[in-house]
Amino acid sequence: MVTQTYELIVLLGGLVLLTVLVVQGRSIFVAAPLCAIVMVTLSGFDPLGSITGSYMTGFADFVRRFYVIVALGAVFGKVMEESGAAARIADSLGRQLGNGRACLAVVLACAVLTYGGVSVFAVGFSVFPLAVQLFRGADLPRRFIPAAICLGSITFTMTSAGSPEIQNLIPIQYLIDATTKIPLTDARAGWPVSVIVGLLMFAVGQIYLDWAIQRDIKAGHRWEIRPSDCIDRTEASRPCAWRSVLPLLTTVVTLNFLPLVCHTIASTCEAAFNEMGLASIRVHRFLALVPEDPTLSLFLGVTVAIVVLRSHLTNSWNCMGEGCANGFIAIGSTAAVVGFGAAVKELPAFARVVEGVTHLPIDPLLGAALAVAVIAAIAGSASGGQAIALPILKPIFVDGLGVAPRALHRVVSIASGSLDTLPANGFVVMLLRVICDETHARAYGPIFVTTVIIPLGGTLLAIALFNLVPAWALM
Repeated sequence: MVTQTYELIVLLGGLVLLTVLVVQGRSIFVAAPLCAIVMVTLSGFDPLGSITGSYMTGFADFVRRFYVIVALGAVFGKVMEESGAAARIADSLGRQLGNGRACLAVVLACAVLTYGGVSVFAVGFSVFPLAVQLFRGADLPRRFIPAAICLGSITFTMTSAGSPEIQNLIPIQYLIDATTKIPLTDARAGWPVSVIVGLLMFAVGQIYLDWAIQRDIKAGHRWEIRPSDCIDRTEASRPCAWRSVLPLLTTVVTLNFLPLVCHTIASTCEAAFNEMGLASIRVHRFLALVPEDPTLSLFLGVTVAIVVLRSHLTNSWNCMGEGCANGFIAIGSTAAVVGFGAAVKELPAFARVVEGVTHLPIDPLLGAALAVAVIAAIAGSASGGQAIALPILKPIFVDGLGVAPRALHRVVSIASGSLDTLPANGFVVMLLRVICDETHARAYGPIFVTTVIIPLGGTLLAIALFNLVPAWALM
């Protein structure tokens, strides 16, 4: 007889196995389904039916929902990277701040690129060469480069209001009206709280990194030269500042203001459009239908990037093709984890864990935050955790308890970016092993503080602010 204790041991054991395999550098495309098969089999269920059923359903549904967004983001990042625009922005920040603020320059460079719509994967590849130069010039321990990149790319910018990153956009797809299918939230949800929390996460994270780096220096640790530290400094081939920044501004502005402007024009000028004939009526309909969906904004950002940076691209078609391929790898690795979560979700132990977490006698926003953080930890992905958690959370907290969707959006977004970055997280593994050539033993400690502890504190602060100022839950 299978006991509840045994089922819980299988659940936790499978998660530990997945973590160990990923930390050892095993492919998530193999590790995720393999661990799912082991867990399902040991739980007494049909492994073949689970893999071809719930696993592939979760995998395919995630790709269906988000491939276009991720692919556009990856193309955008590839264009910015290959043209030298990303390097121009990062290098300009480094020059303005100087070697004495090398860590801050890396954080800000990542923040600007991430908030401008560049995929976090592309940000890592784009900023690392400049981080090497800045840290080498300041003679700082190189093991802190991954943490600086993480602070600037997967904390306050990734989950902030107005960000075009997928972790800020997934709730829009799930928090919808059951009858009209209209989203109950948008990318700017809870922006007053987001601004406060984001600034504090940035400040506390930067203070911690500066302190930790100085502590390491006092212990005698300095820059370590490696044969791979070859930096391309062909500055003359890079685009000018305005060309580099324009695609970022296009993405952010269109994401946050284009739908608002179009809907305002459509509603205030409806009578005038109707009087001007069929063509104007069609224009009115188009303006009224401009979506909050980020796809249009990312498409416009990619278009502007290709137009203004085309002279700096060797082959724009190849660049777009490589970007789409990178996007498929990125979403595929996340979808593999989502599929793992979908298979695990069928296990009785998972249902009991979620039931226990979501029905704790605590503040609803705190319960939702705890649930999504735990599920993101199980999934090993912020976006994957949201995709698994939101279909469960929406009926309980929005439909059942009447939690404001915009407040839930912001809290879920911030909370998902906390426990997701445990050692098995795909981005962390790629950043440490592929990009920075570091090990978990050397470099994961600062990452844990900046991407787990600080976001957890930010989540608690966001919940407190929504409770102190209820009006912010509607903004």
